Amino acid sequence: MRRSLCFTMLAGILFAMVPAGQVAGADGACDGGFSARLRCWYDWLGRGAVTVRLNRALSLDAAGDRADRVGAVLGRRENLVVEVPAGVTTGEGGTVLLVLAGHRFVDPEARISRLTPVTVQELNGRHVCDPGDIHDLCAFLGRREVTGRELTARSDVAVLGAEHSVAIGSAASHPPASSAAREKTKGASGQSGTDPATILVAVMAVLLVLLLAALVYVVRRSRPLAAPGAGALPASSGRAAETTTRLRTTPAAAPGRSPASRKGPSRSAVVRTDLHPQGYVELDRVLYRAVWAQPGQPPPGPGARVDVTEAPEPDSDVLYAFPPATGRQTHAR
Repeated sequence: MRRSLCFTMLAGILFAMVPAGQVAGADGACDGGFSARLRCWYDWLGRGAVTVRLNRALSLDAAGDRADRVGAVLGRRENLVVEVPAGVTTGEGGTVLLVLAGHRFVDPEARISRLTPVTVQELNGRHVCDPGDIHDLCAFLGRREVTGRELTARSDVAVLGAEHSVAIGSAASHPPASSAAREKTKGASGQSGTDPATILVAVMAVLLVLLLAALVYVVRRSRPLAAPGAGALPASSGRAAETTTRLRTTPAAAPGRSPASRKGPSRSAVVRTDLHPQGYVELDRVLYRAVWAQPGQPPPGPGARVDVTEAPEPDSDVLYAFPPATGRQTHAR
């Protein structure tokens, strides 16, 4: 039964982890032209972080409602992460997506396609870029095709594969990607409210902690003996005035009444309840169920010392009590 319960706990942990895995890696989740992809990604961005990895060039389709799609994604850019791996040429659509991203990670061996003047003008019209800043990313990418190494020299683009952290839910006006900019993002994120993805992760973490705590509880109860030296709990009931830490109440079948022989090492314990035929003895400040193993002799009363050994049955939690060895004290407080 314990094994089945442990299996159920582990299955619950795996089930609880499934929703957390839905924080998106959306590279293959949206198909169609550039505008259709932007519309799809926009919906994903409303649910939390979306990572787009450009494994091939992304072209820029006819204008249509593209400008509106760009403006919509711009409003949720803090949740958009774009990665460009080595050996990939972005295409003009991939470059526009990189400009829109709130977090950009580019491999030095990647190639970033040039933005045409028409595209730069369109991005300026949607306030994606600042035409008055000669160092603006749109102006930089509108001059010529650049390598990933050149692009990652800027403060707003990070190297793909380098150690980094991304803050989701910030309201930064410029897309931070460098370490200094990411610190600004972390500061701004506290003012923009709690992101739904953050709430989901927090709930999953609480569920995992509860399930792990239950699993630890089951494992601790399945141990045959507690380790000595545990802390004290309130005083036990009955005639004794001692304090104990734990009460072992696991039921077990009553053993036969034939005299038992000592097998294995024995330890000294104090009788706490009458052994008729079973009672409780205290061992290392823990109460254990015990049976008097010498039916031919009257069992000692509470306060007397006995020697205890493990039961011969492998699955039994009941200890066997014997008269103490010669020379040992027979009563305890």
